[in-house]
Amino acid sequence: MTLLHSQLLRILALPALVFGLTACDGSIHNAPCDAVDNATPYCGLQAPEDIESTPDGRYLILSHFGGLTSAHSGSIGLFDTLDSSHRTLFPLDQNQDMSSTELWGDENCITPPAASFSPHGIHLSQRGDQRWQLLVVNHGNREAVEFFEWLPNSKEILWRGCAQFPEGSYLNDVVASPEGGLLVSHMFDKHSKLELIQSLFGSNHGHVWYWRRNQMPEVLMGSEGSFANGLQISPDGRYLFINMWADGEVVKVDRRSGTVLGRVSISYPDNSAWLQDGRLLVTSQEMGGFLPTICTSVENSYCPSPFKLVAVDPDTLESEILYRHEGAPMGAGTVGVQNGKDIYVGSYAGDRLLRVSFP
Repeated sequence: MTLLHSQLLRILALPALVFGLTACDGSIHNAPCDAVDNATPYCGLQAPEDIESTPDGRYLILSHFGGLTSAHSGSIGLFDTLDSSHRTLFPLDQNQDMSSTELWGDENCITPPAASFSPHGIHLSQRGDQRWQLLVVNHGNREAVEFFEWLPNSKEILWRGCAQFPEGSYLNDVVASPEGGLLVSHMFDKHSKLELIQSLFGSNHGHVWYWRRNQMPEVLMGSEGSFANGLQISPDGRYLFINMWADGEVVKVDRRSGTVLGRVSISYPDNSAWLQDGRLLVTSQEMGGFLPTICTSVENSYCPSPFKLVAVDPDTLESEILYRHEGAPMGAGTVGVQNGKDIYVGSYAGDRLLRVSFP
């Protein structure tokens, strides 16, 4: 594929995802929910765009993507890897009182998400008081990061407030910082189609916001790039790994100095997670044709577009492709999370979660 072909594809397809325009839908309708080789699908789910594993390793917290606008709502779900059952964690009931007397976010954010709740990137971490915090990027009704508390005993989540960002912010993924704050990626101005198109040609409209309670969000030094997408933070909190989707690279930034320490080329990197061997697992999309690689619906059986799972050494940034897939039983991978010898893969489109089994 030529560079011009790739750029034209991005210009034509991505505005449809972001602004709700009409575009070619490459999804497969009424597809069987059958395993193919070492890939087993679990169907009947709404687009699990991001995944976090619970501390005991048994459950997966799923971010059921509704899209980048408020046109479709989503939810947070819980998938049991032992019996493959699934239930909704939030929202449970529109009449349920979700208000909280304990807020972890901005002091002026006292209203829980509305029925238009539309989650995107999520991150689970342990707070200083040893309680578990689930951060959720929300596009519904407000552009914010919602705070939830994960309760391991009851397998429930409680809303604990939100962090809001300057007008025009368009968030994607989030990680907690060990000092009690958070870092969230910003793609481009939410209201500007021009910035979207410029971003696809390499303009650095994307960056990472650094938020701390009772302080104004700041742009993290060294985090500028095109279409900032997935984030991951090193276990010691010093380094941030930013997936620049349109640039086709993962950038390693020293949070203390803002110095860019290195870059690794990966096609359209989406979300990242840590493997048990200490490497970073980056899920990336590949352009395999003209327009069918972009699926604009979140309701069809699956999107067949190709994706790959790439392991990256966080020190040397050397990369290795662990898995590449296209077509049935699921494509358009956005995130991969290790669970024992398996990797569970989510997607921004379709109705299924994929388990890839390795020897």
